Amino acid sequence: MESWDELRVFLAVAECGSITAGAHRLGVDQSTVSRRIHSYEERLGRRLFLETKKRNQLTPFGEACLRSAQRVAAEMESLRQELRIGDDGFKGTIRIQTGDILSNRLLLSVVSDFLETYPKINIRITDGLEGDEGMQADVAIFATNTPNPDSFGRRLATATFASYANAQYVAEYRQKPEQMAWLNWDDGSPTPTWPKLSPPIADERCRLRCTSVASLVEAAKMGLGATVLPCFIGESERDLCRLTPEEVVSSRDVWIFVQPDIRQVPKIRTFLDHLYANIEKARPLIEAP
Repeated sequence: MESWDELRVFLAVAECGSITAGAHRLGVDQSTVSRRIHSYEERLGRRLFLETKKRNQLTPFGEACLRSAQRVAAEMESLRQELRIGDDGFKGTIRIQTGDILSNRLLLSVVSDFLETYPKINIRITDGLEGDEGMQADVAIFATNTPNPDSFGRRLATATFASYANAQYVAEYRQKPEQMAWLNWDDGSPTPTWPKLSPPIADERCRLRCTSVASLVEAAKMGLGATVLPCFIGESERDLCRLTPEEVVSSRDVWIFVQPDIRQVPKIRTFLDHLYANIEKARPLIEAP
């Protein structure tokens, strides 16, 4: 095959399975695609397809050509991505709204690689919880089991939660768990209660409340009591261990939401693809059993 256009026609028919489907992908009429395929075969002096009533089945030669053509297509796509980095679509700022714990423990590692790869795109992260006066950013990342059905979102992973304390505290109270002090996230209400996602704990046993999960982590490491944390945090802290190994007390979905009118903007689309790939690598820790 002598040009990228010829390669595109062959790939469309081979991957779609028929001239009709290939023509639909290319947005041209069926007779044009059929004529181009027969012209290629005549030029090559070999058959690419075995024509049947319903599908265009590849010959062994056609299968070998398909593998090579797919590699070339992948290289072409990679080249296009590299060339697009210098376009205006790959400049500017992406505004991300999320909570501090998702930002510190998941997002920043993704952002670090992204900023290095795309030097003309900046990131602005603002703190906010789901429902805080609506979505005030291009992208929002929240942990919730009840996402807004009207939002354009995608579930990234299901974060598991477990009970943690420092090793000395666990050893001291393992035989008398009813005497453990507990540390609780404060939801800001006048009379905060133990979160529904956590195990049942008497309110009087909750000795410390705070609005920062990072502070809960530090308090647990200092031996002030036990607390419930996402496993991707607890398992990453050397000074903490689970009260009940391999027991998950609850789970919460991690969602990403995007303003629908900008989700195909190049800088947004590129960031989302980068995020999805990195979350997939971190999934074993996020969803730790």
